[in-house]
This record gives sequence, structure tokens and C-alpha cells, in this order.
Amino acid sequence: MINKSKLIALIILSAFTSGSLLAEGFNDNYLQVGYSTNNYKHTDKVVNIKGSAEFGNNYSVWGEYFYEKGDWNDPQEYETLKYDKLLIGFGKSFPVSSSVDITSSFSYDKWNSKKTTEFTAKSISNGVTTYTTTLTNSSYKYNLSEFSIGIKNLSTSGIEFHIKNNWGRLRGSSVTSSSYYIPSIAIRHISESGIESSAKYLKVKKLGGNPSQSRLEIGLIKHINKNFAIGGRFLSVKEPDWTENGIFVRRSF
Repeated sequence: MINKSKLIALIILSAFTSGSLLAEGFNDNYLQVGYSTNNYKHTDKVVNIKGSAEFGNNYSVWGEYFYEKGDWNDPQEYETLKYDKLLIGFGKSFPVSSSVDITSSFSYDKWNSKKTTEFTAKSISNGVTTYTTTLTNSSYKYNLSEFSIGIKNLSTSGIEFHIKNNWGRLRGSSVTSSSYYIPSIAIRHISESGIESSAKYLKVKKLGGNPSQSRLEIGLIKHINKNFAIGGRFLSVKEPDWTENGIFVRRSF
């Protein structure tokens, strides 16, 4: 499990004291496989496959597949939940100067979930206790579409900042359609020793609603060579409160 305080310290150390970018700079052409553990009530383990590719004329495409599962106990109930999620995104950036880009993107996210509830009822008759168990299965489908506009800047010290806002819409078989927006700020850096550090903070705000969720994600990637890297990530979420720790391997192209 990744220690939060140590991870934050490494981020600060590598991002602000470790020198300039590698000659190749940031490489967003890769395939990555990861595994995470989670203390959220409905999720225990997450397997993730993601990839990204850049093309000519500042176009990019990316995709992610998640498989999540969890189990928990409520009074008289034992429940399990499995998710599978598929996300596809497209991006286009517009250079303003040698160090500043305007960014735009569109993504589509599809979720499928399956839930099993095992309910045990207790009854007493003539001094005899009887337990009756009922098994219920249910499934749900959701989809999210998002559009974003942002600005990205690469400073003279080799630190990349990206500020953007996403507008999204959620639809599903068990939820009322809703719209939301997500302001975010991200920072990343690669040291001469081949350590890439990153941090991202965002807030999810539902249009017409008071509740909002905040997320802070911190990551470290160690580049073993030009093509292979290993990494770790820490995610902290508020409302509801939960954390996730993960590791991954990356193959760059």
C-alpha cells in the first residue's frame, strides 16, 4: 500500500528540486495496466487498462477499461457489486505559443453494473428459530458524455500546468439524467533521473444541486528505460470519503 505522506514528499522533491525534463519530454503514447485497492463501501479491488496516442495536427485519442468489484455486509444482508466501465476520448489542442496550448476534448464513458443481495430473515415460532435466505440479482447501465476546454502551459523550469473545465451529462437505467461541471488543475514534471511526478485536483459539481465531490490524485512513474516504466498512484475522494492506492506498469511507444 502506498504511504500518502511519503508519496506527497516525493512529488514535491522531484517536481521542484530535481532539474530539467528528459530530452524526450512527456510521452503520451503508451499502454498501461494497473491494479488498485479501495476502501469505499462498494468497491474493494480495481483492474485498469488504459492507453493513449497522439497524432499529427495536435490530435489525440485515449481509452480506458475498468473492472471493479466489492462486497459488504448490511444488517441481515450480504451484498456484492461488480462494475465494468469503458471510456473513449478524443482531443485536439491549439498552440498559442511555443509553451502554451488551448486544449479541447470529448469523451464517452459507459458503465455496466451487476449487484447481488443475499437477505436473511429470522423468525421464531414455538421456541424454534428459523432463518430464510433470499437471493436477488439486479443490473444497471449508465453512460456519461463530457466535453472540456482548457489551457496548458509548460514553464521554463519544465513543469507542465493544465487548467480546464469539463461539462458532462449522466444518463442511466436507475438514475435521473443530470448535468454537471468539473473544474480541475493538474501539474506534472519529469526529472533527469527518469521520475515523472503528477498531481491533479478537481471538483464535481452538479448543475442545480448543492452536493459536490472533490478528488485529489497523486502519482509517481519511474522510467526504467525509454519504453518501460512502473508507477504508483494515490487517490483521495471527499463526499463520500474514500481512498484508493494502486500500482501499474506502462509500455511507451
